[in-house]
Amino acid sequence: MDLFDPADLLAVSLSCVDREFPYALEHGMDGPAHFRVPADLHPVFFGCYDWHSAVHNHWLLIRLRHRWPALERADEARRVLDEHLTEERLGRELAYFDTTLQGTFSRPYGWAWVLRLHAEAAAIPGSDEQRWAAALTPLRDGLCSRLVRYFGQSLQFPIRTGVHGNTAFSLTLGIDSARLTGDLATEQAFTDAAMRMFGADRDYPLGLEPSGGDFLSPALTEAGLLATVLPSADFAGWLGDFLPGLETDALLQPPMFEPEAGDPATVHLSGLLLSKAWSLRRMAVALPAGDPRIPVLGQSADAHLLAAKDCLANRHYYATHWVPTYLVMTDAAAADARVSLASTGNTGSTEGID
Repeated sequence: MDLFDPADLLAVSLSCVDREFPYALEHGMDGPAHFRVPADLHPVFFGCYDWHSAVHNHWLLIRLRHRWPALERADEARRVLDEHLTEERLGRELAYFDTTLQGTFSRPYGWAWVLRLHAEAAAIPGSDEQRWAAALTPLRDGLCSRLVRYFGQSLQFPIRTGVHGNTAFSLTLGIDSARLTGDLATEQAFTDAAMRMFGADRDYPLGLEPSGGDFLSPALTEAGLLATVLPSADFAGWLGDFLPGLETDALLQPPMFEPEAGDPATVHLSGLLLSKAWSLRRMAVALPAGDPRIPVLGQSADAHLLAAKDCLANRHYYATHWVPTYLVMTDAAAADARVSLASTGNTGSTEGID
């Protein structure tokens, strides 16, 4: 299924990544002197309406350039990345987290996307990407150590929301990133956290989903995480215990809603269609070959993607600043999951979930 035109998504991302306003500013202040405009606070990630979206738009530019190098504006993307991803600018981004009131800024979602951005660049052999990865390394390392402590010590109970605080989604990004870069210690720390918080879960109450502003499914995001960390046969058993009625449950049907371009909550629901497909594809890849749930999950993913086919039709900034990332992320879900699982020796399904 063709989800998007990569040239169009590149143009959309380029239109957002240097756009400072409108901006949803999340910034702690203990006096009027601390009010500053986004580009002063965040010399790299000042566009795309908010910090975390700016981070993953940089990932999107790198992914699009690498996957489709002949795109007409690929050189423009390179220019933007060269301008933004410098040691000096990224050093100021890291220093922000050491200032008063900012120590937990954008945790964990934005931090996990920094890890994924760095890993994307580091995994590509090109000289441009390696230069960007090197510049990103101090920020990545600083936020990675904070994430390890957060998931391993500070976070005593998982956050099961369908928005940015979701624990399972950020752990999945973190584990994928650690595997891409060969960071075994971080992979193990995040895997341990995943098993501590989710390994014993059973009988998820499926009727609780969705909530009105979700862009993630708490149930499927958690299942996608356990698909990432468990051996294939173990995951099959865990999934049966966690979602025993999944094959016939309404969770596998795309939620019905009326889009409203000017309402961020319903725009989130458009993203929910995409992230559910992302989780479903990861789950299908991790199941043992021949598992009867594989085609069911694949059909459900396709149904969600079909329902999301017009998610960028209105071109409202509430959608364009972040939905393109989820289109590309979802398109690559099965391939990325296979790469991540291969590093563990997991022998899941090789059936055609793409």
